[in-house]
Amino acid sequence: MKESIVELIGNELAELYPNIQINRENRKGGFEEPSFFVQKVDTGVKPELFDIQNRKYAYQIVYFPKIDRPNEDMESVEEVLADNFTDLKDYATFRNRNFKQSDDNTLQMTFEVWIRAHKVDNTPKQENMKFKGGIANGN
Repeated sequence: MKESIVELIGNELAELYPNIQINRENRKGGFEEPSFFVQKVDTGVKPELFDIQNRKYAYQIVYFPKIDRPNEDMESVEEVLADNFTDLKDYATFRNRNFKQSDDNTLQMTFEVWIRAHKVDNTPKQENMKFKGGIANGN
């Protein structure tokens, strides 16, 4: 099964921060510090010719910093993400990346992933093709 974009984002974060928990769902009782929460915000689809679509997926990553010295921790994580969290390897580049430290002591990063998609055609091609022929002699 193909990984979702959220899973690919989680894999990229895990490479940068292997010891920090990455969440995809809300947690009863709140998130541990430090940890990341990844969610899709919205999807935009612009149809084109020949069943091709330009899709824009918007995502948000929320970082819950260490309890002691949260501002210093958020600034450090922001710099690492700004420098190194730029694309999904072999898939797409992140566009319109923005960072914001919120009033509730979290770092929020928003970004977009743009792709061109086309319908998958699962109809068999040339399955029953029969060939009759050969090379004709020019004499």
